[in-house]
Amino acid sequence: MDYAEMSDILKSTLGLDSEPVGVVLFKSEEDIPKDLKEIESPLPYCGMVQRARRGEVLFARSDKHACRGGAAGIGLHAFPDNIVQGKLYFSKLNKCATPTVGQRIVSNLPKIPAGSTVATLVAPLSKLNMNPDVVIFVGNALQARRIVQAVLYRRGGRMNLDTAGIQSFCVDATASPILKGDVNVSLGCDGSAKKTGLTDNDVVVGIPFEMLEDICRVLKERHEGWDRFMRS
Repeated sequence: MDYAEMSDILKSTLGLDSEPVGVVLFKSEEDIPKDLKEIESPLPYCGMVQRARRGEVLFARSDKHACRGGAAGIGLHAFPDNIVQGKLYFSKLNKCATPTVGQRIVSNLPKIPAGSTVATLVAPLSKLNMNPDVVIFVGNALQARRIVQAVLYRRGGRMNLDTAGIQSFCVDATASPILKGDVNVSLGCDGSAKKTGLTDNDVVVGIPFEMLEDICRVLKERHEGWDRFMRS
């Protein structure tokens, strides 16, 4: 399957109202195509994904990532001290009882090694001409459930989803799927809601690209039967 076909299958079988987004994490400057034009103004990574859902192609190096925590999660640089020490989550965001609890949250985040990413390309999957590292979509609980069911259709078992209500697009939907080689479903985060319009009912799904074609095949073959059973 090509990228456009996989994108169409995700949209048609799941009923997505926006584009599935492919994310490329470039490991060296030599890997970056010469024709990519960098965004002019810095954006948070979650904002890049949200804009790509509506059709934009966004290429950015580290200095064009407006959220340092998000950029750190995908390997553009190290986490700032105020995050590592738990101070941000404790004193500013009020997401933990003590700085020590904040440190524990950060230490357990799945994160791409600092400095291993030099730039990002975030674009509709159908517009890519290179393999993404991960494919992300924003949807509802049923759409996420269908992805989980498609993953387990051949392998069985159970999904171990990993989230903390913090750093949803960058850590939950990008770093976690890449590092663990498995789908992850995020409940979103207050930062992406505040900055980029993630709604109260949205979930964010990250799929390692190497899993996508098989997921699409299962969805194409089985989604109508699953929906017919559920609605009957």
